[in-house]
Amino acid sequence: MTTQSQTIELKSPKAFCNDPLLLFITIVILTFGVVMVTSASFMIASAKFGDGFYYTKKQGLAIIVGLGLMFLFSRINPFFWRDSATVGLALSLALLILVFIPGIGAELGGSRRWVRLPFGFYIQPSEIIKYAMIIFFARSLAKKGEGVKSFAIGFLPHVLVMSLVVMLALAQPDFGLAVIITTVGFLMMFVAGVRLQHLVGSAILCLPFLFQIGISANYRIARIKSFLDPWADPLSTGFQVIQSLVAFGCGGFWGVGLGKGIQKLFYLPQPHSDFILAVVGEELGLAGVLTIILLFYLLIFRGLTIAIRTQDTFLRCLAFGITALVGIQALINMAVTMGLTPTKGLPLPLVSLGGTSIITNLAGIGILMAISATARTEKQGGRI
Repeated sequence: MTTQSQTIELKSPKAFCNDPLLLFITIVILTFGVVMVTSASFMIASAKFGDGFYYTKKQGLAIIVGLGLMFLFSRINPFFWRDSATVGLALSLALLILVFIPGIGAELGGSRRWVRLPFGFYIQPSEIIKYAMIIFFARSLAKKGEGVKSFAIGFLPHVLVMSLVVMLALAQPDFGLAVIITTVGFLMMFVAGVRLQHLVGSAILCLPFLFQIGISANYRIARIKSFLDPWADPLSTGFQVIQSLVAFGCGGFWGVGLGKGIQKLFYLPQPHSDFILAVVGEELGLAGVLTIILLFYLLIFRGLTIAIRTQDTFLRCLAFGITALVGIQALINMAVTMGLTPTKGLPLPLVSLGGTSIITNLAGIGILMAISATARTEKQGGRI
C-alpha cells in the first residue's frame, strides 16, 4: 500500500504511450465518431451555417485538445490526483454553481448547463464534475480502508457529497447527470467494500424521491409516456424514438451506405449528438452498430483489466470509476436510441458531437494510461 509521500516511478516520458492497446481502441472510436458526425451533420450545418463541415471542425478541435490532455495526463503520476482530489471537487462544484449566475451561465434548450467563455465557446461543468467526483470518491474510499464497511464512515459521508451534486444537477435541470453520478458513485462504493445492505437499503428509500422527481415536471411525464407507447403521440413526444427506430429499420444488416441516410435530413432530432447511433444504424446497418458496440466492449474490458491488475486501492477505484463512467454513458445512450429507456440527453462518449464531453473523456483515458503504466511497474517490481 502507498502513503501520501510515496510515489511510483513511471516509465520514461520518451515512450509515446503507456498503453498502446487502449490508445488504439480510443483512436478507432474517435475516427468512427468524426466520420459519423460529418455524415450526420453535413446538411444541417450547410443549411444553418453555410458550411457543411462546421460541426466537424468543432469536433476536430475538441479532439485535438482532448488528445493533448490525454497525452499530458498519461505522463502525470496518477497519485497527483489523489493529493488534489478535494481541491478538484471544490473547483468543479464552483463551476457547477456558475451556471446559475446570470451573464456567466448560459441557458440552451431550456436548461442552464453551460458556462460562457470568451470567443463564443462554452463549457459544460457537468462533464467535469463527473471526473472530480470519481477522483474524490476513489481517494476517500481508499483512505478509509476497512472503515468503508461502517455506515457512518464508509457510506454516509459519500452519500452526502453525492446528494449535494445531485441537487445542483436537478436544479439545472439535468436528470441525466443525477443518474450518472448516483450510479457510478454506488458502483464505486460497492467495489470498495461498502456493505451491500447499506446500498440496497438506501436505494429502496430513494424510490419515492425518484418517483416524485419523475412526476414533478410535465416533460418528464411525457417522456415516460412516450417510452411506454411512442406511437400514442407520434408527432410530438414520441417523434424522436419513432424516427430513431425507423432509421434502424431502414438500415437492415449492411445499411443504405455512408452518407446516404434519409432520417438525418431534418427528420431525426439531434442526429449528430444524442441520436448519432441511429444514423450509424441506418447508414452502416446492424454491422455498423455491432462494430461500435464491440469497440466500447473492448474499451471497457481494457479499463477493467487495468483496474484489476492495479494493487493500490486508490488507483483501482479510480480506474474502475473512469471505466464505469464511460461504459454507463454509452449504455444509456444506446438504450435511449433503441427505445429501451425513456429519452435523455446523453451523448455517446467519444462519438457524439460535444466538446466538453470529448475533452474530459480523453483526459480520463489519459489517467487510465498512467494507471496502466503504474500497474506494469508494480508487476515488474518497480519502487513504490
